[in-house]
Amino acid sequence: MATDALKEPKASKRPSKFLKMLLLAILVIGISIAGTFLLLKQFGASMFAGSQAAAAAAVQPPPVPKPIFLKLDAFTVTLNDPRSNRILYAEITVRVNDEESSHELRTYMPVVRSRLLAEFAKYDSATLQTPEGRAQLTQNLINAIKTPYDPRLKAPSVSSVLFTAFVVQ
Repeated sequence: MATDALKEPKASKRPSKFLKMLLLAILVIGISIAGTFLLLKQFGASMFAGSQAAAAAAVQPPPVPKPIFLKLDAFTVTLNDPRSNRILYAEITVRVNDEESSHELRTYMPVVRSRLLAEFAKYDSATLQTPEGRAQLTQNLINAIKTPYDPRLKAPSVSSVLFTAFVVQ
């Protein structure tokens, strides 16, 4: 019988150290989950609304400003062509970047038209009938329009000159 006592160890009534740690971990996880649910229930989605609005604002591109166009009266110009009398009929629309520039061009319209007529008169018909010639004319017209009309004023902000009619006769 003494050998039986040695073979059968006594069952311990105290829980093992591993079991205590496992129960403690489960308890901490349970408290964490319960706290999260209580916070979400109490504050709801308003807790995260600020970060969602900031994310939505970052995703949306800024609105594109409406274009501002200024249509000019038609131009009829005698071209600088020594071989024959050629004329140019052109209708122009100017795209400006702000209302201030549009107002300035309207105010100084006689000066604008005079400058543009002088630019047109520098060209001959052969040059104006090529894409390169028209591109050069367009750039020169933009430069003529952008030149300040009064030394006290800033130059108008012009982004492009668009031809709505262009006839060389």
